[in-house]
Amino acid sequence: MIPDDSTDFDVFLFYEGKSYIQLTFLFYNRKYVGRRLPLGKWSDSLLNQDRVRAIAEGARKGPVGLLAGRLPPEASAWPKKKLKLWSEGRPDIVWAWLSDRTLLLALRLPEDKRRLEEVLARTETHLRQIACERPEAPGPIGFGFVPAGASPYDRQAEQRLLDTIADALSLAKTALNADAAKLAKRIRERENSEQKGDGSRDSGKDRVLQAAEAPLRDISGMEIGRLAAPMPVMAPHTLVAAAAEWFESHPDCHGIVVGLGTAPQGLVTRERLNGMLASKFGVPLYWHRTIDKIMEGAPLVAEADVPVETVARRAMKRSDSQLYDAVIVTERGNCIGGVTVKVLLESFASLQAEAARRVNPLTGLPGGDSIRREIEARVKAKRPFSVYYADLDYFKWFNDSYGYSAGDDMIKYTASALGSVLGESEEDKPGSMGTNGALGANGALGMNGFLGHIGGDDFIAISERSDAEACCRSFIDRFHEGVDAFYGEARPMTVVNRHGTKVEQPGVSLSIAVVRWDGSRAVSHEQLSQWAAACKKTAKDKPGSSYAIYEASFSEQL
Repeated sequence: MIPDDSTDFDVFLFYEGKSYIQLTFLFYNRKYVGRRLPLGKWSDSLLNQDRVRAIAEGARKGPVGLLAGRLPPEASAWPKKKLKLWSEGRPDIVWAWLSDRTLLLALRLPEDKRRLEEVLARTETHLRQIACERPEAPGPIGFGFVPAGASPYDRQAEQRLLDTIADALSLAKTALNADAAKLAKRIRERENSEQKGDGSRDSGKDRVLQAAEAPLRDISGMEIGRLAAPMPVMAPHTLVAAAAEWFESHPDCHGIVVGLGTAPQGLVTRERLNGMLASKFGVPLYWHRTIDKIMEGAPLVAEADVPVETVARRAMKRSDSQLYDAVIVTERGNCIGGVTVKVLLESFASLQAEAARRVNPLTGLPGGDSIRREIEARVKAKRPFSVYYADLDYFKWFNDSYGYSAGDDMIKYTASALGSVLGESEEDKPGSMGTNGALGANGALGMNGFLGHIGGDDFIAISERSDAEACCRSFIDRFHEGVDAFYGEARPMTVVNRHGTKVEQPGVSLSIAVVRWDGSRAVSHEQLSQWAAACKKTAKDKPGSSYAIYEASFSEQL
């Protein structure tokens, strides 16, 4: 008996033929006979007498050890072709065996301890590279190594080797759990660092830029229900034997929902059930029990309309023992299926990659397509809102005078200043920071605000606040609170316009065009942008930082 929770094997009996080996094993009290296979370095049967003899004799000639490598249940299988190509150039590999997610190697090793450790480390690195589907996001892998002591080739040689394999697999499992825990911890730390922010304002350049440089992801809001695949539901009084037989006849199923009707109460996973049955006295202890006695009583359950991003973050915050459990998806409390961790994370990564293509790389704010969708959605809702079209005056002069790096910093500072004002509510006191003053993950700010970056020094802000004039004054005041830090020791008193003419003005200013829409009649995104462009010319004709407001509902300018 190998004390391991892998589904690859439980009890093995080996029979030697003349040139073939036949593998027979017991699985949940049922007897199975494997295929008769020719022998070779990579053997489909776990062991054969020639390999037992080779390892035993090799151990007497020099150090030989068993290296086990394990992948998590949700990972793709070990790539067989890559492994075989890699092993062809490794004469130190005495024997190798492979299942979907379990790898065993018998290695001939140098006697020097330091060199032995180097060889093992190098081998593990190569195997990680082979198993990794995406180098930029490696998954957890566990390795376990146990030396095979020198011993005579006798009747006990096979049993000693099986014990060594079991020890290596046990170490690999422990290492896999530790590696998975480290990966989950790194993800949580990265999420925490992205969400950190004290909400305070400072007129200093460094403090403002630090807040502005936080990456903003434009997640499309894909719902978890779209990823749900059917999952079996069994009543709490179902016997463990029935669940085990279900997993046996459905090799692609990794979990069973436990519940009355379609209301989930728990989850039974293939890995956890096999671990229980593979333990000492596991079959007689659990076989005739009901599944509610062994189920996970607090699985992760999500309603179908919850965003994928939210579910992925919740899944990564689970305990190590539940990290790879499927997520149960419900609709009004009734189970409609489940989502494996692999599918969940792949979809989350795909959403983030798609979002990255839609945001401005400098500010992380949503761009043209997202701005259009935001305006069209608000027009469709028929709720009054205002569009603020803001851009910087004499930004080209600043860029030419102070350099493009300072220009980038100025753009990010402007985004931060606009966003901090949009985050305030109308009830907030002037000059104070609202409770929702941080930039959101999709450009949204506060309860009803949105900030987008058209490109260059042009920004679009959308808000349902009725105090458009007060909002414009706050935009301008907030901008001028920290802009002087960009000029160095002294603020300039003159600038140069696009025609090369000097203009008396103390540096860069902010012009804002506002289009107010009361929801009384339909309007297109194109029409709003035309009104905003015309209104911006009026604002720019005024000296210094200024604003102009256009009432779209009455077609008259205030």
